[in-house]
Amino acid sequence: MKAMWAGFAAMIVITVGAWGVLGQSGFSSADVYSGSAVRLD
Repeated sequence: MKAMWAGFAAMIVITVGAWGVLGQSGFSSADVYSGSAVRLD
């Protein structure tokens, strides 16, 4: 049971970390899939 909770915690940390790093480095889906003809609000 302890290993399962450690896995859940690791998954959350990796997910939040990847979201932050990709968002800051310009690899978010909004940055990648929008061109000059696309207006994002």
